[in-house]
Amino acid sequence: MAFKKEFEKLLAETSISSESSNEEYCAVWKRINELLHPNIPQQLFRFRTCSLDSILAFQSGEISTCIARAFKDKYDSLVYVNKTDLEKKLEGLTQLDALFDMINDDECCKIFEAFVGKERVEQARKEAAQCSKEEWIKNISDRIKQVIEHVLSLIDSNIDYVRNDPFSKIACFSEDIKSLRMWDTYADGYRGFALEYDFRDFHNRGCWTCTGNCACQHERRNFSHIFPIIYTNKRFDATNNVVSLVQRNLLLEMGIDKYPPIDQLYWYKPYLYKNADSYAHEKEWRIISHCPNRKAEEYTNISDLGTMKAIYYGPNIEKRYKDFLHEVAKLKHLKEYEVYVDPYSPDFELKIKPYEQ
Repeated sequence: MAFKKEFEKLLAETSISSESSNEEYCAVWKRINELLHPNIPQQLFRFRTCSLDSILAFQSGEISTCIARAFKDKYDSLVYVNKTDLEKKLEGLTQLDALFDMINDDECCKIFEAFVGKERVEQARKEAAQCSKEEWIKNISDRIKQVIEHVLSLIDSNIDYVRNDPFSKIACFSEDIKSLRMWDTYADGYRGFALEYDFRDFHNRGCWTCTGNCACQHERRNFSHIFPIIYTNKRFDATNNVVSLVQRNLLLEMGIDKYPPIDQLYWYKPYLYKNADSYAHEKEWRIISHCPNRKAEEYTNISDLGTMKAIYYGPNIEKRYKDFLHEVAKLKHLKEYEVYVDPYSPDFELKIKPYEQ
């Protein structure tokens, strides 16, 4: 538990600017990994239904991943943006008297030039000089309203962006193989199975550590990280991140390729915050996969890189599925366990024993 609090604090205090050098980028990830990797549990479990996709992925030694929007939780990866504050700031643009004075102020124009370029500022000043303040305000008021509406639409689209981003795909795991809720919710009411993984060396087997990863086109590429979920009562506050992204979009629309830096860890952070009251019992860890070869797909499988160690058969799994999974498990040399309810025990606790056919 102390590790997870430390990880939460580190993540909140850490960012990687899009303008960072490769050395700076690697130094930040080194700090994160030095805390994270020694604390990855030896056993993490994934609960599965006996669907065709789940069985085929198991047979192929693959882990299925999907975008956040595919999860049932409507708040999963849905960031918070302080729209009330941003809307108030945008209202300042409607104070056209003040805006006219700013355009004619040399110091203010230097600030504008940093964002939209000297040429555009000079064009705006030229237009303002050709008419009276009243005429200028009348001419520009509709344009300002359109700009505000456009900015608000960009803000709205960025609130949902990480949920819909096909480049970021997720697989979920739990620390607790005996969780009643996990078996009930994610293993089809105890009719499914669970897989055990040891991810302690997972990162070192992936593409991040391969010097030839940029040129490789192998379909089993694996640009993935594994993180613990941060359980909280507040959504991830992405206000500053979204403001930077909106500024970037606006400047690119104007043909300007100079824009404020973006925090590169933003493509990880929102996926790691979940509601404590509803989900803390899951004790979840997540793989977040960013594979360039699969960036347009909403669902994809990644290699488990030999991390699968055991299979657990649910108490109500059908015999036909159990028999097939057993044959696959033998070929993979996996340990096999049977999960059951002990009628002689007064406790609400699932029991586990080695599977014997």
